[in-house]
Amino acid sequence: MSLILEDRELAINPNPRVPICIALDTSASMTGNKIDELNKGVKLFLDAILEDEVTRFSADIAIITFGRHVEKVLDFGDVENIKLHQLTAGGGTPMGGAVLEALRMLEDRKKQYKKNGVTYWQPWLIVMTDGMATDGSMQLVDKVKEAAIKTSKLVKDKKLNLFSIIIEPGTSEELETFGGKLAPLDGVKFEEFFQWLSQSVSVVSESTPGTGFKLPDPKSWTSIEW
Repeated sequence: MSLILEDRELAINPNPRVPICIALDTSASMTGNKIDELNKGVKLFLDAILEDEVTRFSADIAIITFGRHVEKVLDFGDVENIKLHQLTAGGGTPMGGAVLEALRMLEDRKKQYKKNGVTYWQPWLIVMTDGMATDGSMQLVDKVKEAAIKTSKLVKDKKLNLFSIIIEPGTSEELETFGGKLAPLDGVKFEEFFQWLSQSVSVVSESTPGTGFKLPDPKSWTSIEW
């Protein structure tokens, strides 16, 4: 989306925004039931956001996938005109690069809000993966470490709400370095997770930027309590 179109969209809808970037693992290990259920969950989430009279005007959503490469499949903008193609699995797991791209996108979006006088809640970043990154410590440039340094500082400074979700058979080893909240997904409960996410966005949207809020219980999709 061009800067001119972004400015126009923000002018038409000046409501306070919740910027949300979702980084999804679409590597080869997600082939089969996992990618199918992930697609169902993402569709449920976007439909739920649109059906809610509050979130359809406040949720500002972008989606990045990381598999064959890091790809921006949905940019921030008008949620009512979202067109998202079916996600497919293949390739490695360039998670570090995906998180770095997500942070860049969220920072650019905040600048756009400020330019247009739009108030906002601090950004949300959701990372979902089922394996070790292929651009981490075994590579010449450790993008996972680079990303972790940035996310952990943003979380500590309360400038980022980060949720890292472990898809089986993934582990917490790399994700826990990012800071924020960490939880394993029970089986392939993607739809339950994205239902919880849409409810959480609704809770935030009904609060006032800068104030606290209580997230819904995540027990429908994980055994962890937050």
